[in-house]
Amino acid sequence: MMNGWRGVLFDKDGTLIDFHGTWVPATVNTAAAMAVLALPDSGEHERAALVRRLVGMIGYDYDARTLDPESLLARGSLGEIAALWARAAGLDGMEGAIERIGAEFRTHAVGSATPLVALGPFFERLRGRGMLLGVATMDTTLSARMTFANLKVEHLLDFVTGFDGGHGEKPGPGMVQGFCRATGLKPREVVVVGDSLHDLAMAKAAGAGLAVAVLSGVAGHEHLSADADHVIAGIDELEALLDRVRAPALA
Repeated sequence: MMNGWRGVLFDKDGTLIDFHGTWVPATVNTAAAMAVLALPDSGEHERAALVRRLVGMIGYDYDARTLDPESLLARGSLGEIAALWARAAGLDGMEGAIERIGAEFRTHAVGSATPLVALGPFFERLRGRGMLLGVATMDTTLSARMTFANLKVEHLLDFVTGFDGGHGEKPGPGMVQGFCRATGLKPREVVVVGDSLHDLAMAKAAGAGLAVAVLSGVAGHEHLSADADHVIAGIDELEALLDRVRAPALA
């Protein structure tokens, strides 16, 4: 146990997994697949225009290669994106369109997921110090579990949930509460680590003991610092932070 902390609930993308290296190509590739489905008789120019429109709707500028940190891609759920794209591409009348979009995203994202640090040794060090570990993501629960299974670290996690896991969505408190129910921890014993304002708001709403922002995702220091208890460059600095900061005393 590190200074009274007993659990860490991590965001996934931008915190544990390289967001830009995973979700930008997954987004573009999924949009391209949807363009073929929506415009089967059109040329490449028309399909390319639809790809740009779809990715732009969720905050990615295809030409500038930039991402809005408050966009749907950065902080929304995969379900929201799939529903929006199905309507925008004229696929909302097609049976299973939203599920097909989600499956495309999952195929691309799971296969290209690149951890920001060596997750196995990192998780093992935390567990060796008495910490229980969880992940809360706005991806699907299945995609998250597949990602960690593919990286051979799922067995080191005590809790994994996505937006569809039955605990509500960020920035609500439900994912933290679900982690606490699954592990027997109190919210004040839990550290929440994420790269977005939604992660930090979730931590505060649930009464988590510490809200830690990382700069390894889509947002910068100025964007996150006012809502975070601490800001670190990435999760490789988390252990040193928890050695310095003591958990609040339980009532």
